[in-house]
Amino acid sequence: MKVLWFSTEATRYSSQSVACYGSSGLIDALQDTLLENASIELGMAFLYDDKACKEKRGKVTYYPMLRKEMDALQKLFFYWYGYKKRSLDLLLPEMLDVINDFKPDVIQIFGIESPFACILGQVDIPVVVHLQGFLNPTSNAFYPQGMNHFTFLLKSFSYNEWFIRNGQNFAAKYMHVRSKTERKYMRHMQFSMGRTNWDRHITSILAPQSQYFHVGEMLRDEFAKAQPWKMPPLDKYILTSTISQTVYKGLDVILKTAKLLKEVTGLNFKWQVIGVQADHQYVRFFEKHCNIKSSEVNVEYEGICNAGQICNKLLESHVYVHPSYVDNSPNSLCEAQLIGLPVIGTYVGGIPSLVTHEKTGLLVPANDPYELTYWLQYLYQHPEIMIELGNAARATALIRHSKENIISDLLTIYRQISK
Repeated sequence: MKVLWFSTEATRYSSQSVACYGSSGLIDALQDTLLENASIELGMAFLYDDKACKEKRGKVTYYPMLRKEMDALQKLFFYWYGYKKRSLDLLLPEMLDVINDFKPDVIQIFGIESPFACILGQVDIPVVVHLQGFLNPTSNAFYPQGMNHFTFLLKSFSYNEWFIRNGQNFAAKYMHVRSKTERKYMRHMQFSMGRTNWDRHITSILAPQSQYFHVGEMLRDEFAKAQPWKMPPLDKYILTSTISQTVYKGLDVILKTAKLLKEVTGLNFKWQVIGVQADHQYVRFFEKHCNIKSSEVNVEYEGICNAGQICNKLLESHVYVHPSYVDNSPNSLCEAQLIGLPVIGTYVGGIPSLVTHEKTGLLVPANDPYELTYWLQYLYQHPEIMIELGNAARATALIRHSKENIISDLLTIYRQISK
């Protein structure tokens, strides 16, 4: 069977192909396992920074698609006005050329929010969308409580926000524009596969005509092969979160909770935040908005780390905290569960499908630093509960992210929709 993937990255072709923020290589794990276990001929079309030609390597045919960059003046126009009018179907002609050349039996797109979703409704070949996130509900939850468009203008007098106009307010406006396109694409979606009740519910609302399949997410080998977590000494309570420098990921919740932990509980703790640069204006804005200095509440920023570094930081931690205001199935939380680290997540999006409260982790309401503080203190006082939650989470995650189960489900979907 010939399967064609459209993805923003293909690191097995070249690390230069990585376009995602802190790219994780999850597609690499899926690609390697699929080719090991199946008689599949795979085509991979992806965005690339240099002009390159089609190349066949073993059972994989790579189709680099030149990422079209704008010059400085074009970018400035785009940030101020062009984003409202820019077509998101720019890749369609080249995608059709790739399809005509590879002649796949099935096409798989990674992300309905990706630029490749423009192929939906344009070909007779069955197309299945690997659901990742959704722009519509994310746009709805973009600004945390107490924030809006004017918050960033008044509290963040930055060059990017006021003059270049490519700051957080631009991200919110552009996401709103792309959300309308996402709805259009979803009306043409025939097949989708996801992992949570949330993405199944969103699909049933915005794409009621489509058929939904459940498939687990392949995680990186560094976490699948890691030694299970063991309780570190509690002389210093170490908390870890992995977030991106995006408004709705919950840095404000981290700062507020850390302040409560220091002022009310008196715990000797450190909260390490992976994925955020300490000197970034994003950090400065939230410190000013919350009136909390990170250094005064034991919050430390680790920047972007590779998989091995993240794994080591998790193994030295006591609790993983995921404070996001909206999310589907955050791989960072799943990776923490896979190594057996106890987790606390917000009760939003698809996270309740990953965490069963007081069984495989803990759930707290979004933007509730008081509830989060309670559970962090509770776990510190009951280390045996930490061990129980971590063991239960690992047992569940080993099944949920089993390579054999995922590949079996994926092949079943390919066979079913190709008919």
